[in-house]
Amino acid sequence: MTVQAEKTLEIKKDWLSALEKLMTQIKQWVSDPQWKEITSIKEHYAEKEEEYLGNYKVPVLFISGKNSLVEVRPVGRFAIGAIGRVDIILNKNCFSLLYSSRKGWICLENRKPLTKDLFYELLGRCVEAYPAHENSRLH
Repeated sequence: MTVQAEKTLEIKKDWLSALEKLMTQIKQWVSDPQWKEITSIKEHYAEKEEEYLGNYKVPVLFISGKNSLVEVRPVGRFAIGAIGRVDIILNKNCFSLLYSSRKGWICLENRKPLTKDLFYELLGRCVEAYPAHENSRLH
């Protein structure tokens, strides 16, 4: 294996590790009984292709609320100003999380570190923003 191939493999491994930790943390947060609006959370894996990393699979979360379905989806390992990016999406409402090896996950909108309270705020803004009929295509 070439030095470049080893470096690429290490970058991909570190990125996937950061994603798995984020998704595990989010699943713990939304499993908290105080978050009554959540009816289910499902994890799937999606194919990703990036120029420098090739093809790989990323975890994607689907968080169902009473009237909505929020998706937590990795966008890519290479993001401007960050190591990687994950989006929290509901229809046209989208919040981006940027990953930094020094700072961890940061919300792009307000540049604050991702905490349980901030995630609840973002998720709540998604869930409250759309009535059931607007996102029925997602179910």
